[in-house]
Amino acid sequence: MPRVNWVVFVSGSASVVAQTILIREALALFSGNELVSGVLLCFWLLWAGIGSIFFSSIRLRSDPHKVYVVLLLVLSVLSVISLCFIRVAPRLFALPLGEVVDLGRIILISMLTLAPVCFLFGALFPAASRILPPARVYLFEGLGAFAGGILVSFVLISVLPPFGILLLVVIALLISILFLLRQSKFFFVPLLLLAVLPAIDSIEMYFRRIQMGTGDLIGLEESRYGAIAVTQTGDQYNFYTNGLYDFSYPDLYSSEEAVHYALLLHPGPRCVLLIGGGIGKSIDQIFKHRSVEHVTYVELDPLLFHMGEKYLGQDLRRRDKLTVVFGDARYHVKRTTEQYDVVIVNLPDPANAQINRFYTKEFFAETRRILKPGGLVSVRVAAPANIISPLYGQLLKTIRNTLGSSYANILILPAAKMTFIAAPGAVPLQGIVDTLDARIERRDLDLTYVKDYYYRHDLSVERLHYVTGRIRESNGYVNSDLKPVCYYFTSILWGGIISEPVRKAFVFLFNLPPVILFLPLLLVFFFYRRRSIIYASVLAVGASEISAEVLLIVLFQVFYGYVYGWIGAIVACYMLGLACGVLIYLRRPRLKERPVDNLMRVGFSLTAYFALVIVLALLRPPQINVIIVILVFAAGLLGGMHFPLSVAALERQRAGVVYGVDLIGSSMGALVTAMVLIPVLGIVQTLLVFLVLNLLISIGLATVRSRV
Repeated sequence: MPRVNWVVFVSGSASVVAQTILIREALALFSGNELVSGVLLCFWLLWAGIGSIFFSSIRLRSDPHKVYVVLLLVLSVLSVISLCFIRVAPRLFALPLGEVVDLGRIILISMLTLAPVCFLFGALFPAASRILPPARVYLFEGLGAFAGGILVSFVLISVLPPFGILLLVVIALLISILFLLRQSKFFFVPLLLLAVLPAIDSIEMYFRRIQMGTGDLIGLEESRYGAIAVTQTGDQYNFYTNGLYDFSYPDLYSSEEAVHYALLLHPGPRCVLLIGGGIGKSIDQIFKHRSVEHVTYVELDPLLFHMGEKYLGQDLRRRDKLTVVFGDARYHVKRTTEQYDVVIVNLPDPANAQINRFYTKEFFAETRRILKPGGLVSVRVAAPANIISPLYGQLLKTIRNTLGSSYANILILPAAKMTFIAAPGAVPLQGIVDTLDARIERRDLDLTYVKDYYYRHDLSVERLHYVTGRIRESNGYVNSDLKPVCYYFTSILWGGIISEPVRKAFVFLFNLPPVILFLPLLLVFFFYRRRSIIYASVLAVGASEISAEVLLIVLFQVFYGYVYGWIGAIVACYMLGLACGVLIYLRRPRLKERPVDNLMRVGFSLTAYFALVIVLALLRPPQINVIIVILVFAAGLLGGMHFPLSVAALERQRAGVVYGVDLIGSSMGALVTAMVLIPVLGIVQTLLVFLVLNLLISIGLATVRSRV
């Protein structure tokens, strides 16, 4: 029996390691959007749930130990096949290099990638439950998942590429198979696979070239923040971050427009803060203004900076008057005591929650605090060539409204990107072209693209009136940390991710009164006074747990910074909570006596839990990042207690079905929360939806406790 415990532990660990690798790969392929995270979690859990229910419904006469061994063996092979498939998917499905992938192909590729592996992960639970009590299987799977999450997040990702990590997963699974079969003398056989490790980098580069569809790939490295690829076309170097085009070098056109409009509209910039985009020529362009005495450049990923040094020959850290800060720019703005004349936000469009944090009213309020008198801030988004659609007008109006919450004067320049210049004091709203002409001449600037014959067209009176008119007549909102409206508009409404019919459906949902989205919760009343309320409870708790995890990950990103490197650790804390919840159940036999009563208590505890998260989200207490990790653990703890109580209420032979229903509920919760509830309702009202859901379910359990 102890052998099976350890094998279940290893399978749980392998599950989370493989999950983390495949989800990171998919996030990199599909541009790292939270919408994509929801889709991936949905299909991961859905296929696992189907696998669990399917395996529970079949009756095998074979020795359960041998069945479990076969499942582990097939899993070790399919894990590698899934990674190979997602690497060749861009070739198979003609995905555009460096561009946003549409939702249809995201769903198809995600399903095909995850189906075989996740189906087997789901089948492992009922297979192990034929050897051990289900609660014990749940416990050791949870402990293994916790260990795997910590290992992959803080050790493996920093030292090995994805194929190397999966190689170790395969070796661990094969050793556990031999351990279960009591064939320890053959342990050396899987260890022979370590001979492949010296060739892992070559294998990795081979599949990356296939994935990117180019033979021009000259560099590829991964950090905790993502994968950075460099291609070379002639004398031009192109940088891609997580599969999405980042910048090219040299690209004088983009680097000039990124900084000069903001600097020219300030009468004499001395101290400048540049957020992102400094690896190109932007910093060189800033120093063309001789009045500039100091530039602070904030870059999130040191690896991007180092690769810029390696391939572009730059050595920015030794440049006079320049301070390079590695870390989250939002954190720097919040903590710095420096004051700046100009703050330039040179980041991609807010197509995910990470970037959206730099377009919210909270961030703009923080930038105002660090501006000197007469200072200004510059923000840019991609611009249509000539015609502003109603939806794009909503995005522009929303950014303008959001800036207006902190700045009295806002100027919108329709250049290559729509450039917003905001200031607490006056900015020249009239005679912009004349102001640019005079200051370029006075500062003796030798510019190529920010020149009169370009900006006289871009900033003509007719174009300025057209842009301001279209923005004025559009519906606008205020983008905030807790309701990421810009992320919604950019990634869903016009970012090319979804088709027109789906886009119209999202627009319809967005314009509905929020109370309408609470009405489906009334379906819970159908289960009152019925034994099926227990299954409804399993479904609801599964959805609530994963939604709490998704919401807390987004909050972690909003309040603390980039979450990419923390995904495995956060999932690990959740799995540790699950294991501890099961352990509490096993150590307190009295919980088994009245399982439905205790299910009801867990439901009311979840209701209070969501109320607490709402309060903390609104108050933002100090050390919120630590509190969020504790809350993730607490969600797992309640879920870990709920599962064995449900099995006790519905009898042990239903354990696989209960496990499958739990996972299917989780998959539904992940998809609906990420795709609909967060962008449409915002974080606080989404939390309120699950508060009400668990309250109704708990009351429903009270109507049947005397019958079970």
